[in-house]
Amino acid sequence: MVKDFTEYKEVLEKGVNERKNIEEAVEKIVEKGVENVFLVGCGGSLAVMSPCKYLLETNSKLPVYEYNAGEFVAIKPKTFSDKSLVILSSYTGTTKETVAAAKMAREMGAATIGFAGKADSPLGQNVDYIFANEAKGGVTDSKLIMLYQIVFSLMKQVDNFEKYEEVMEAIAKLPENLVGIKHLVEDRAVKFANDFKDADFIMTIGAGVLWGETYSYAVCIIEEMQWIQAHPVHAGEFFHGSFEIVTDDSKLLIFKGEDLTRPLLDRVTDFTAIYNKNAEIIDTKDYPLPGIAEDIRGYMSPFVISTILERYSENLAQVRNHPLSTRRYMTKVSY
Repeated sequence: MVKDFTEYKEVLEKGVNERKNIEEAVEKIVEKGVENVFLVGCGGSLAVMSPCKYLLETNSKLPVYEYNAGEFVAIKPKTFSDKSLVILSSYTGTTKETVAAAKMAREMGAATIGFAGKADSPLGQNVDYIFANEAKGGVTDSKLIMLYQIVFSLMKQVDNFEKYEEVMEAIAKLPENLVGIKHLVEDRAVKFANDFKDADFIMTIGAGVLWGETYSYAVCIIEEMQWIQAHPVHAGEFFHGSFEIVTDDSKLLIFKGEDLTRPLLDRVTDFTAIYNKNAEIIDTKDYPLPGIAEDIRGYMSPFVISTILERYSENLAQVRNHPLSTRRYMTKVSY
């Protein structure tokens, strides 16, 4: 049966359609002056912003920092000032650490942009600009689309990023392209679910623009939503400890993107080809992105991986009879 991803596509298109509002917001922020950027959140809401750190570090002169919201408030970094741009994310808009971070940023006089399911939420009420996109699915990808629009708009104005229009055109093509990938990957997602359903430990491995996905899939999906022990490992660190526990039967999930860190993943896959028979390698190069130039594809790797992993997750949850919504503690007890 062919699956219907109409709602998913519509959610992504809503993110694409925020381009004008985002450009206007960024222009006002740049007029005020921006000396650095802070990406602040918790869990998956922080991890989704990780590609933005890579984008800025490889294309911009602006320093960028990624912080867990609780730590951001606790240490109040010395580089944080009224000339900082703070981008905050919380799906519910109620995450107490993230709301506290937004309040601290407002008190400092820093520019703030927030992402939440609902605009009228505690986070939305404590930032200068709020982008809301509540939906049953596709929210993470839609949020990342808007984050990309913010970061590339910022780089266009601050660094004169020359390929801005090319990137915006590529982003506009994502809804159609990602739906196509969902259909392409379904059979492989079913196989993954059956191969990994009985795993008691899974190691995820990635780097660069895909590090956020590497971390969040281990912690927010495999552990939080499936109650399977997991560990995210940076590809550059794999050979400095973690590879010692790899055996022929270890369950490995390796993410290969098309960014500057790809050689780090090549080294990992060369090793696992010899010493492991259960490595599931997701390589973004294997998936078509019609209308997107080769030199832009690397930026789009997180969208490809996220789209594929959504199908992996749904199939894994189904075959294990463990819905992704099942929780033992989260929102059920005080913590």
